[in-house]
Amino acid sequence: MSACAVTQAEKQRHYLQTGDWANETLLDYFDSAVSRDPGKTAIVAPDGVRLTYGELAEQVDRAAFGLASAGISKGDVVSLQLPNCAEFIVLHLAATRLGAITNPLLPNYRAKELGYILKCAGTKVLVTMQNYRGFAFDAMYADLWPNLPNLSKIYVVGGSACEGMRPYDDILVRKGNLSDVGHDGNDITALIFTSGTESSPKGALHSHNTAMFSTKEMARLLNLTSDDVVWMPSPIAHGTGFEWGVRQAITVGGTLVLQDVWNTEDALRLIEAERCTFVLSATTFMTMLLESPSLGSHDLSSLRIFGCAGAPIPRVLGERARRDIGCTLIGMWGMTECFVGSASAPDMPDDKLWATDGRSVKGGELAIFDKSRSSILSPGDVGELATRGPHVALGYFNDPERTAATFRADGWLFTNDLAVMDEDGFIRIVGRMKEVINRGGLKISVREIEDLIADLPEVDQVALVPVPDARLGEKSCACIVLRQGQHAALSDIVRFLEQRGLAKYKLPEFVAFVDAFPMTPSGKIQRSKLRDDILAGLIDMHSS
Repeated sequence: MSACAVTQAEKQRHYLQTGDWANETLLDYFDSAVSRDPGKTAIVAPDGVRLTYGELAEQVDRAAFGLASAGISKGDVVSLQLPNCAEFIVLHLAATRLGAITNPLLPNYRAKELGYILKCAGTKVLVTMQNYRGFAFDAMYADLWPNLPNLSKIYVVGGSACEGMRPYDDILVRKGNLSDVGHDGNDITALIFTSGTESSPKGALHSHNTAMFSTKEMARLLNLTSDDVVWMPSPIAHGTGFEWGVRQAITVGGTLVLQDVWNTEDALRLIEAERCTFVLSATTFMTMLLESPSLGSHDLSSLRIFGCAGAPIPRVLGERARRDIGCTLIGMWGMTECFVGSASAPDMPDDKLWATDGRSVKGGELAIFDKSRSSILSPGDVGELATRGPHVALGYFNDPERTAATFRADGWLFTNDLAVMDEDGFIRIVGRMKEVINRGGLKISVREIEDLIADLPEVDQVALVPVPDARLGEKSCACIVLRQGQHAALSDIVRFLEQRGLAKYKLPEFVAFVDAFPMTPSGKIQRSKLRDDILAGLIDMHSS
């Protein structure tokens, strides 16, 4: 795989000398856990599947042989569009054993995103579902496959599949001997496409070293051990669930408890029954747990740490979690390109735990830069957040232009997040430099959606703006200036976008029709004024 690697050779040597990188892979920790306690529960899956480390190892060996028989070898890309299930973990470990690269794909991606990503990645083998939440994935891929020349095989979990596709069980059909591929810590292990701050996704490249550093550092910071039970309600095909669910649990040799579809009552029962101890996910999940009328009838005392990502922690939420559950909420910040950039330790003062997004991870650096990215600002000044260190990805796959714009040669990763740093080095995210909508932790590119809506013949101008939502943080509202004499409704817009294969989470959930947009003197749409006018009731917003 051709990586746009920006980590300098001397930096690599430095990280190895300091021990931040140890040239280890997830297999080192997985094999150790299997050897230490093969009867320990490794996975509790939503479909009732429970696998011990010994049983998981057996399936991984079979899957590795099956993938090798399908032509997968070192450096090949295996794409997984799967929900939170045991098969995902089996395949990630099997691909890793072959030296292949795992490309996780969110289940809510559709033809538009998938056609681009799979072609860009050069995916050789894909594993997906036959039907999930009422959507026929095999039928979609039957249409996409002819335009993906590198894709040699598609395996399908559950039910029958379209012509040419094979059932997932064929991967596990037999076991054989595999030659040692010779793993190196600087080899790429994961290709994760961003959920969209621009019109086309960017494929972040993580090596074994960058990915292992983050889970090992989190284990050190939070004192995670093999006794921990990691609960993961976020999609494991997203960077959050992939790193802090799948890989974190295996790194410490603990148990991974998966929840697929969010339901507060199911979450309460799951935490209690499996004695879950740790989770890193969206802050909104904790809000919903604490607001449940049945909270008092469940014993959640095992849940000791909730790492909050994607939204600030209201002080009242932190206090309630401690009082009602005995759980410590911790503010953290990360992104696909670095997994974790900042965090607080559980024993830090409340004003650091809840009022900040933490400080730099051990071995890393954080800085607030001015608009020119040439000077580091003083504490208290707002600017662009940047991070560098052993946690930073190696660039974007086959994308030198955007790699150069984000990963500087001296190691700084520029985030496009606006932040402020205090005298103690703790940061607080205060906004975004790019126009994106953060819907429950998934980033929606404003430009992507606007470009599509603008193709509607009834539309003269369009601007997508975020509106606050108590559960997801933000939802999107399409503000539209119609052409003279034309009419449209939200249902028309949604149907149009669905026909173009847009993922469901990107669909606008509100529409506002205006006669004209407020403009800046330079001719740019004043999105902030549009949003303010909507929230003030000066512009009518419709949901249907």
